[in-house]
Amino acid sequence: MQPGTERLAAAWDSLLFTLGGPPAESTHHRPRPSEKIPVTVLGGFLGAGKTTLLCQILEESSVEIVAIVNDIASVNVDAVRVRSRNAETIELDNGCVCCVLGDNLRETLEEIGERSRRPEALVIETSGLSDPVGVAQTVANVESVSLDGIVTVVDALTFRERARDPMTAHLFARQLTAAHLVVLTKTASAGDAFDLREEVGQHVPGRPVLLSDHGETGAEVLLGAALRGARPATNAATHVSGGFAVETLEWTQPVVAKRFFEILDELPETVYRAKGWVWLDEASKIAEPAECFDVQAAGPHWRVARRDGPDRTSQLVVIGKAGNRGFDAFVRKLRGLRMTSTNDAAR
Repeated sequence: MQPGTERLAAAWDSLLFTLGGPPAESTHHRPRPSEKIPVTVLGGFLGAGKTTLLCQILEESSVEIVAIVNDIASVNVDAVRVRSRNAETIELDNGCVCCVLGDNLRETLEEIGERSRRPEALVIETSGLSDPVGVAQTVANVESVSLDGIVTVVDALTFRERARDPMTAHLFARQLTAAHLVVLTKTASAGDAFDLREEVGQHVPGRPVLLSDHGETGAEVLLGAALRGARPATNAATHVSGGFAVETLEWTQPVVAKRFFEILDELPETVYRAKGWVWLDEASKIAEPAECFDVQAAGPHWRVARRDGPDRTSQLVVIGKAGNRGFDAFVRKLRGLRMTSTNDAAR
């Protein structure tokens, strides 16, 4: 446990002891058949950093965790990233986990609960367009599991924009108010992190706001979030995926790197998220010969990083405002990318 995490956990232990509650230190062990498996729900808007946080939990935690990853796209890009951590990963695709896949999630939880060797904990990463309260309600209806806490992840770079945008404000507020604990990401690039913490905290009174860039988000803190945060209101869940468009793009050969980067530089405000992997070739020092790159974009910010690609097929999921000219034009530009020939790609 990092020093900052130790201090935070110790402070919460002291507070909980004063209130007569159990210590906040992680006490996970393999559940007996009669015990409920603790479930942590990771929520937050598109591009906030939920998958990165889940990967961190899987790497740091000493307990056996099963990860359930939901994505509204036909290609579950986030599940591919999580699976690379060698954790058991269950994909829930093509729907908002809070409603469309409610039965699927319930059946998955029941199946895990019936295993002879059950995991010590479950972590559910919801899609960026879902309300975590709906997931919590599903968990409450399954006898073999119990809610261990809702952690909402917030992008410090786009926090104010999401809170003001009429298209996203309601869902964003729902995701925040559902949280037992909030994690603020990307603070190193967003100015005064502690001022931002205070500003976000005004939206979630009584709940801790942790800074991911300051060593405050160890697995011991995130698992068992309900012990650390105030109890959120449990209003009926609302489905808010209407008005959002999801496009899944695929290329069977590497695409021209220079043009791909030019398109990313023109990300319109109505593209909320782009993620996937793309094989790039030609006209760029970064990709000679063709190499596979992980692509992540949220708001106006994007990045690429080399990764292992299973074949020469590229897949990119783009999520944005439905019926918007800027979003539609961005997708058309991507669809129009010129692919290099097989001979060119093998240079």
